Amino acid sequence: MIIALPISCGRLASHFTKAQQVSFYDENHQLLLSIPNPALGGNCQDKKALLDAIRSQKTDIVVVQHIGERMLGKLLDAGISVSRGDNQLSIVALLAQSRDVNLRLTAASQGRASLKHLAKGGCCGTKGGCGCSVKTTNAKLRPAAMGLSCFTPPISGSPIQYSGFRQLQK
Repeated sequence: MIIALPISCGRLASHFTKAQQVSFYDENHQLLLSIPNPALGGNCQDKKALLDAIRSQKTDIVVVQHIGERMLGKLLDAGISVSRGDNQLSIVALLAQSRDVNLRLTAASQGRASLKHLAKGGCCGTKGGCGCSVKTTNAKLRPAAMGLSCFTPPISGSPIQYSGFRQLQK
């Protein structure tokens, strides 16, 4: 069994395709290989290269904290299990809990929606340009709270909200 962990700064990366590297471990939790993340360029071909690297290592489980719905769907379609992890945990703890089926993501809809992808009409700026299936959305965005900007530090103890980036629930 091969387990892949997207790693940044020695911890599980907070977002799968933005990790600095991907490390592959065997069933005894021994490091087999660590590669630079080919998806850091952020375009469709780079993300495909990441998926191809994971497939070529015959990966069984990928542990993620956050992942986009499109990449999650591609991993699941490839027969690769995806397990939710927490970057506050050690690598040893993440590897130990990787087999916990209660932490598995089982549907692409459990990943984060890519509003940017939808807004530009799919891959590479054209509908279906890279073979993706473009879905339409009725997402409604609302502006962030008045008086807050990127340069204003949040009030201590108040959560930061990114309301402009996610779909609002009806």
